[in-house]
Amino acid sequence: MSVVTVAIPVLNGERYLGEVLAMVRAQELDRELELLVVDSGSTDGSLDIAREHGAVVHSIPRASFSHGATRNWMMELARGDHVAFLTQDATPAHPRWLAALLAGFEAAGDVALVFGPHRPRPDASHMIKAEMWRFFRSWGEDGIDVQRVDLSDEHDLAAYRREAWRRQYFSDVNGCVARRAWQEIPYRPVPYAEDQLLGREMVEAGWAKAFSPEAEVLHSHDYPPGDFMRRYFDEYRSLREVLGHVEPVGPRRSARDVWHLVKADRAYLREVEGLSKPASLGPLAVSVRHHALRTAGAVLGTRADRLPRRAREALSLEGRDSFEPVAIPGSPLADGAAPARRLEPADPGWDYGFVRDAFPRRPLSLEPARDLADKHSLELAWVLPPWKRGSGGHTTIFRIIRMLEEKGHRCSVHVFDPMHRDHRPAHELADEVRDHFIPLDAPIVRGLDGWTGGDVGIATNWWTAYPLRDLPHCAEKAYLVQDVEPEFHARSAEYLWAEETYRMDYRCIAYTPWMAEILRDRHGLWAEYFECGTDLLTYRPGREDTREPATVAVYARLETERRAVELALAALAVVKERRPEVHVVTFGSERRLPAPFEHENLGVVSPASLAALYQRATVGLCFSLTTHSLVAQEMMAGGLPVIELEGENVSSQLGASGEHVVQAAPDPVSVADAVLALLDDPSGRREMAVRARGFVETRTWDRAGRQVDEALRKFLSEPRS
Repeated sequence: MSVVTVAIPVLNGERYLGEVLAMVRAQELDRELELLVVDSGSTDGSLDIAREHGAVVHSIPRASFSHGATRNWMMELARGDHVAFLTQDATPAHPRWLAALLAGFEAAGDVALVFGPHRPRPDASHMIKAEMWRFFRSWGEDGIDVQRVDLSDEHDLAAYRREAWRRQYFSDVNGCVARRAWQEIPYRPVPYAEDQLLGREMVEAGWAKAFSPEAEVLHSHDYPPGDFMRRYFDEYRSLREVLGHVEPVGPRRSARDVWHLVKADRAYLREVEGLSKPASLGPLAVSVRHHALRTAGAVLGTRADRLPRRAREALSLEGRDSFEPVAIPGSPLADGAAPARRLEPADPGWDYGFVRDAFPRRPLSLEPARDLADKHSLELAWVLPPWKRGSGGHTTIFRIIRMLEEKGHRCSVHVFDPMHRDHRPAHELADEVRDHFIPLDAPIVRGLDGWTGGDVGIATNWWTAYPLRDLPHCAEKAYLVQDVEPEFHARSAEYLWAEETYRMDYRCIAYTPWMAEILRDRHGLWAEYFECGTDLLTYRPGREDTREPATVAVYARLETERRAVELALAALAVVKERRPEVHVVTFGSERRLPAPFEHENLGVVSPASLAALYQRATVGLCFSLTTHSLVAQEMMAGGLPVIELEGENVSSQLGASGEHVVQAAPDPVSVADAVLALLDDPSGRREMAVRARGFVETRTWDRAGRQVDEALRKFLSEPRS
């Protein structure tokens, strides 16, 4: 399992340190977490707090501390490939903070740094709240924002020079560093502004950085007015010492700067806190004083070299009387120089090596033909991609495996993970299958190095078809095809590679006759089919009189684009405009769901919780742009009337619109009309729900297992020469 390190420099931090470390330990993560603390001479209880929370603690003399040099040392001490830095008073806002930071590195392969927003603590002044609100909004709030400089584009270089700060900004109050980038460009051993300098040098060397809006920490300072000015003096003195920044000054310029900051506070008070114009006058008077002192601190701090030593000491919140410029190279790109070329090293972990190894094309590797059609107990070797809770495709595969085991077949599961998406050991994967899917007898093996084969090898998605083609010790090889996988991708390399698997001469077992017909007609493949079963014991109709009068349950798995979640949200926005009392409940995704209306989001929940939802809801939305989802059948089993999108993929399986599910045209108004029509037709809902329950009662998992068993027997009855 890979390691991620959370590193925190500490000096007398006991006020917030316990809270910070507790939230770090509460992070929901699929990696090993290392907690590293470097203490520079604390005299309070910080060391005891750190050890109580299981941190690896190192101590250094206070005089040895330097923001840049100490963080370099922490990078050397850390075991993680990614090192997330916090300060002792920056508390992660939720248990997915660290996962949100790490997601920034997945946004692009060249991301070196990821930072997240600071949110004010509840006792912060409105000036601090407004400053954070407007500052971090500049990178957006709807998704990960990747920033880089295109070193080959003069227009982009010119844009960078006009607004360099936005692409340079990085904060290790709440930021994460990729080790491979740091090994090329470490922190400068500077006393201050080390993070700003690192951000500048990374992007100017050709690396990217990313802002992850969900990686929030609580972090703010609220000093008395005089102390605020002294804090800004220290901050801007450091910017002058390290980056050479000089704050512009002049009666009109400084007055204008203060006025713009006060106007920004006014916008915050009205837009966010909802204060009326009269109610905002008092707070804005405080804003004038605050920003005047701020501007004074900035102007004096960047001119600290002109002040007497005693004046510097008096103006400094730290009590530092020095001015010590740091000799570092300037910014060649900001000064207009030509960028240096940077060659990326070869990446030994390149994800698609398995595709490269599959060419030139060659036939399936099979053992000499032998008669296995009548063998009672077949050995079936399944190759699966990694999984997460809530994966409907894996639910189907595990159910099929269990049904085949009950028929006497011996199965093994081999996890093929070329994208390195899951680092858990095999025993943890087996535990998750048992606890969140269905118990299996089949052993679960990570990787294919220990492959011993079987009577039949079975690929289960396009990645797995590539290695299985060449693996030895199989008399037959089949391809369980649950969907039109090339259409999961734009016209791209992955589209071509997924389509290539249909040229590998696998015999296919398709989910639904519709999918089997596509494989036969488009690709000329031998394709049998199966139809998913439904867990009829878990999903049962409830009492009609206990259903809530206007609750819509929505399968909103954002990770799966073919579920058309955005269309569902657009339709429900229309519904909410017409019927504000409608209550929307979404489920199925681990991500935050950005919706234009208030809603209840359950996330990924257990089958029992879903069954309870289906019994209390009035209408269910479950969209499928390819093969229909197992979730639709589970809603039908729970007596919940379902709305799907019209199309042959649905009607070929679930009948005409209104027979078992309502099928709406794929536009927001048509879907909204369908929702409202069902809400207004209690008897029609009940009648369709009864028909739908009868339909799914014929679709059992035992039947699905029998269909797959029969397909395998057909393949084996005609051995390949």
